[in-house]
Amino acid sequence: MSVERKCPSCKQWNKDEDYCVACGTILSPQIIEENREKERELTRTVWKKTKVDIFFEKWKNTRFLPLKIIYYIFYSAWMIVMGVAFLFAYLTVGVNG
Repeated sequence: MSVERKCPSCKQWNKDEDYCVACGTILSPQIIEENREKERELTRTVWKKTKVDIFFEKWKNTRFLPLKIIYYIFYSAWMIVMGVAFLFAYLTVGVNG
């Protein structure tokens, strides 16, 4: 059974093709998924945790309650500071923009 796919770029219907015959856009779901998986793998290998990220992750997942409480206090304070900074930035851009 033949499958027809409509090209998302040029809107032309194609028979069971991996690429659009008019513009060359990828139409095959297998090739699209392979490309997405390659991009995901690339971002996983490029992004590596810093020592600070590892340190905070250890505090977040520790079994000692006082360290976990301290982590969440600092995290909450940081979120409040960033929220206030975002609010000021939004207001200054809104007033001047």
